[in-house]
Amino acid sequence: MLITLLLIASINQIPTRLYGTPEGASAGNGSRIASIENLLGVKSPEQSEENSEIRNATSDLSRFYPWLNSSSREASLRNVSFNLSQEYSNMSYPSQPPGSNSSGTGILTEPESIDLRRNGFRREDTERIVMTVSGAAHTAYLRGGVYATYLNGTWYHLNETPVTENRGVLPLPTVEHATVSDEVTVVLASPIIGGNLLTALYTEEVSAPGDLRYYDESHLFGTSGIVWNYSFKTVHYIFPDTALEGAKTPLSTRYLQTPNVSGRVLELARNITAGIEGDYPKARAIEGYLRTHYEFDMNAPPAPEGIDPLEWFLFHSRRGVCIDFNTAFVVLARLNGIPARLVTGYLIKETPAEQAVHPIQAHAWAEVPFEGIGWVTFDATAPAGGQGNGTVGVSESQKPKNQSLTGPDFDILIEPNPVVTEVNKSFQVYVTVIPHGLREVNGCEPELSVKISMGGLYSVSSTIAPNITKPFRMRGIPEPGTYHPTVKVALSYCGTVSGTKSETFTVIVRGGKFSLKAKPENLTLATGELGGVRIYVTGEGYSGRVNLDVEYPGRYRLLKESGIPDFESDLLLTAPSRPGDYTIKITGTSDDTAVVLQVPLRVLGRTRTRITDYPAEILKNQPFWVNGTVTDENGGPVDGPVYVTLNESKESPGVVVGRGTSVNGRFSVECSVPPDLPLGNYQIVAHFEGNDYYLPSNSDPEVIVRDRTAIRIEGRVVTKTGKFELGGKLVDSAGNGVPNATIEVSLDGSSHINVTTDSAGVFTAPLLLEMPGKHHVLISYGGGMYYLGAEAAVNITAVELNVTVPDRWIIGRNITINGSILGVHSGSVSLSTPMGRFTSVLEEGRFNFTVPVNVSPGIYNVFFTYEDVLLESIPVTLASPTNITVEFGEMREGENATIAVRLVDAFGNPVPGRVLILNLFGNHSARTDMNGTALFTVRPSESGRQGASAVFEGDEFYLPSTAEFEVSVARRPPYALILAGLIILPAGVLVYRRREDIAALKIGITSALRGLEKRRYAPILHPDRRPPVYGEGEKITVTSDVPVELFVDGKPAGTGNRFELVLPRGVHELLAKGEKVRGWARVWVVDYREEIMRLYDRCFLELARRKGLGGKDLAPEELAHRLRGEYDWRDLKTVTYLFEVARYSLYPVGRREFMEFYRSLSRLVGGDCYEED
Repeated sequence: MLITLLLIASINQIPTRLYGTPEGASAGNGSRIASIENLLGVKSPEQSEENSEIRNATSDLSRFYPWLNSSSREASLRNVSFNLSQEYSNMSYPSQPPGSNSSGTGILTEPESIDLRRNGFRREDTERIVMTVSGAAHTAYLRGGVYATYLNGTWYHLNETPVTENRGVLPLPTVEHATVSDEVTVVLASPIIGGNLLTALYTEEVSAPGDLRYYDESHLFGTSGIVWNYSFKTVHYIFPDTALEGAKTPLSTRYLQTPNVSGRVLELARNITAGIEGDYPKARAIEGYLRTHYEFDMNAPPAPEGIDPLEWFLFHSRRGVCIDFNTAFVVLARLNGIPARLVTGYLIKETPAEQAVHPIQAHAWAEVPFEGIGWVTFDATAPAGGQGNGTVGVSESQKPKNQSLTGPDFDILIEPNPVVTEVNKSFQVYVTVIPHGLREVNGCEPELSVKISMGGLYSVSSTIAPNITKPFRMRGIPEPGTYHPTVKVALSYCGTVSGTKSETFTVIVRGGKFSLKAKPENLTLATGELGGVRIYVTGEGYSGRVNLDVEYPGRYRLLKESGIPDFESDLLLTAPSRPGDYTIKITGTSDDTAVVLQVPLRVLGRTRTRITDYPAEILKNQPFWVNGTVTDENGGPVDGPVYVTLNESKESPGVVVGRGTSVNGRFSVECSVPPDLPLGNYQIVAHFEGNDYYLPSNSDPEVIVRDRTAIRIEGRVVTKTGKFELGGKLVDSAGNGVPNATIEVSLDGSSHINVTTDSAGVFTAPLLLEMPGKHHVLISYGGGMYYLGAEAAVNITAVELNVTVPDRWIIGRNITINGSILGVHSGSVSLSTPMGRFTSVLEEGRFNFTVPVNVSPGIYNVFFTYEDVLLESIPVTLASPTNITVEFGEMREGENATIAVRLVDAFGNPVPGRVLILNLFGNHSARTDMNGTALFTVRPSESGRQGASAVFEGDEFYLPSTAEFEVSVARRPPYALILAGLIILPAGVLVYRRREDIAALKIGITSALRGLEKRRYAPILHPDRRPPVYGEGEKITVTSDVPVELFVDGKPAGTGNRFELVLPRGVHELLAKGEKVRGWARVWVVDYREEIMRLYDRCFLELARRKGLGGKDLAPEELAHRLRGEYDWRDLKTVTYLFEVARYSLYPVGRREFMEFYRSLSRLVGGDCYEED
């Protein structure tokens, strides 16, 4: 008997195979990446080693990150690197646990670099769904990566060290602001694996499984685990324009780096911001310039070799996509000393409702930091559909047809000044007219003319071009003295004078025995005003008497008419009654010498400005006209520039709303209220600016500034039945949100609710759409003191999906899905699967799909959408049929023989890590290796032809299969059995005598006896799970190959071939009694959280102890790193991570987490932890 037990124990070899792996074999499949499906997130339960290597990292990674698209740029991705953690340093991307994916694409980490020549923002994939987002009422940008350095056409990722944290650091603005917040939920079509989560700029908190990494400077969150869905709370800051206009950027060398650019780029950067003060206005100017001078084109050609993509976009193609526009923005901003950075992610709708997000929404934009404010988003991307122009938002039909003529907005430069010359000697002066913003008016170009005059001596006239210096030759002056010629420049349009401007210069004619000077050198008086000039007579040794004579058209009095130099005299005078330029000529005579002194006098007339016509109520962003007159003190017309302001009070400076010109004493000025002007009561003031000969004046009646409003909402909405949040925004005429306004929402004319807009003008109305079909919603705003009312209507179609989807799809077969959409009769339904997207046109509300199943096994999410509205996401399992082949050699009675059994899937790929059963001279089991092969050693006990079968019982991802075959066993001489017994007996005794092998011998004998006991039962009972582990309350389905009576824990449970059970927590024995056969099985009903902790202690720590480690004496992370050199690191990470989740977190743990843990653990220990339980 002892010999028999020793023989059985040696054949089973249970002690060495219970938790270990045969020497030279892999502990699991996870050491390499199997295919491009793994790279992108589709992971088979196991993959062969043959297909595992990725060559040169040239695989197409663009199916989730389109900016890495190689096809659109016709280039490989050999130069694209990725920000991977150290454990993945030898791979292009990390793999993931088997069966965990739900679509053909995986969301992975952002690339470390983006080459603009190969960026894939040019793709137009509008169908595939990468995620669904809900709760984003104020959130438009989901951020995934931040880039700081641009060199040679490539952006490089911002490198920083993260901290373990799920809360972000929010700014503390020191300027006036308001805040709004969103709680956003993201459901992914494929999991994020060890990469950045897509969140908003200022995310306050993230809820996601596993440890989160927070990057403080980038304001990004990353994960080291597998994330299928997550949520985050974000805060948005709203700043008034007044706070932004004066905002300054901090000094930041990191965000001021610029490449070596040509002089053209530098000149463009300077020209865009010329004359603009302040960092924020400059940034907006650059943004506006790019949006209006370049064209958005998804098919724009990439930059050729040798030309930087930035310069190619700015000066050659002038077309591009978002990353081209915003690369240009960042570089041009930095060249202006404004720090900026590039950000990539997704651009989504600002709506609280659930929305599907597609690859075409991948986007790039820019961010600029400001002191006391934080980072501000800028998006220079031009609108799709055409190039902008200089008059943004104004069509030709909206431009005024009869604008007021522009006044003389220019400077006059005269050189030299003063001119020093001799008596009767000609001289030359140079005149330059420098304009400021002169432009075409009513189709007429501005024209300039110059006239130089000096009393009755001479007058010279000519035309002059702007910014061109023109010489004028002047005749000589016959008498010495000081003279003041006048240069008058007139501005006209098509022959009509719009205004004039004058400047004087000084000419000193030398040659007299004495000289005359005056203080002031020139005089300006109002009509009838009293003024005075002091005359200085100096002789430099001259002792003759000098007589003074005055020529002046008005009343005057000279207090001292003669004297011996040096002396002074005061001239008192009254200004003439008519405005104009006058010359006070003072002549000094002595003997035969005469010296002349000219003192220019400008007489200004008093004016009266009166508004004759204006609107008592003004609407923002709607032009209005102010008409009036400008007259002198006698009622005569006065011409010149007029501007109109709105003033909160007489003392306030006011805001300019329009400019024009008084022509023949009348003005008509087109005005518009600036978008940032607060609503309220104002005084409207018309200002006559004055001109060369008339003083300013104004008029100030009162007006009220109001604004129109509009309710922004989609005109037609399709959604699911049930609770629905209708989002909208109340905006003023400039598109700014109207805060704290009461909105009334009416559903189908019966249900009425009131909601209030937040500080951004956004409102959300909760509606209950109980029945499928059309619903009418009326949204109205009654207006306020300064806002007009608004109304909008929307038709909502509520639909309901009625479909049954099999939870298991078989690879190689077509799956047929029939269903209907309640609430509509027409339209199209789409089904997004890992095999692609399928569309069915509704017929009387019904649809039909036939989907070929032809991708790797795994768990996937499939999405049903109606007219691009997500209806439902359903997880399905794709399982592959299997095939068994058997190979063996010649067999002899009593001699060991090896049988190789190979298991492959529907594609012919090997299936590793599965248990196969060989029924030949008893029941034998073995696990397949990486080639899908299980090796069995049998000892034929009798000769002749023997029937045999190889059985794979199947699991979640692979269907069962059986191969039946025959073997022929040859006889052997009797002495062979004797010799074998003699060999085995001493060996058994020797093993028994070795003290260190006593424990192993006992285990072997016990296991052998248990195996003999089990062989009394046939494998006819099949629980619907492997391993047969269920959560409390879950249904257990057990099938039998033949009709039987089933006993559960010794109690009858029914008869038949199929049994459905719900059992209490614990381990349960199932016994089946048939007519000629008996079956036995065991099932476990557990709390998944506790079961993960139990298996970790029972199996994983036992593995650690066998390796000489202390097990519980080490922290889980430290234990995993100790075992890293011998076992697959991904499996070690998965087991450790899920154990810590189960042990220390409140995150829910269910079957999905348990199976992920179990599969990794089974590969590590090389067996099933339940086989010996």
